[in-house]
Amino acid sequence: MQRKLEDLPNWTLDIEERSAGVYKLRALHDLGASIELSGTDPDELIQRVRKDALELERNLKTKIVR
Repeated sequence: MQRKLEDLPNWTLDIEERSAGVYKLRALHDLGASIELSGTDPDELIQRVRKDALELERNLKTKIVR
C-alpha cells in the first residue's frame, strides 16, 4: 500500500506484508533516494523511516545549498 506522510511531502512510502507479520517498508524520495526497513511492527517502521527521512532531507538541503 503506497501512502504519503504530511510532514514528508517529497517521500512516497510503500508498506508490504512480506510474510505473516513481517513487513517491508520502502520510502522513495522524489529525487531518487530511498530507505528500506523491515520488521514486525508497521507503525514502528513508519516512525523509524520518518526519523531517517527527515535526517536525509537535512543532508540533501545542506549539499544543495553548498
